[in-house]
Amino acid sequence: MHEIPETLAQAQALADKLNEPLDSVIQGGLRNWAQELLDEGIEGGYLTAIFTEQGLEVQDINNQHLLTETSLQAAPLVDRFKTEPHATLLLIQTKIRQLFDSGKLH
Repeated sequence: MHEIPETLAQAQALADKLNEPLDSVIQGGLRNWAQELLDEGIEGGYLTAIFTEQGLEVQDINNQHLLTETSLQAAPLVDRFKTEPHATLLLIQTKIRQLFDSGKLH
């Protein structure tokens, strides 16, 4: 399982341990969370989550673009995580669930 900090303190401790910038660690943790949700949603590693400036991009097993969720852009999510970590994780979870429920991901 990938590391997914759930609090700012956990993210800071991981950043210190890895000697990486805090924002990079937070973004990596959010990507790992999105990836875990995608893996769970289709019971396997068939989709890949990538944060781009446009939003959360989802690719299939052949690295083909499936969709970009523009409401999940990395920079605003990193800033939000710093003040509302739990709400940010819940937002990502809700948006990904909506993608599955709407049939955009299957």
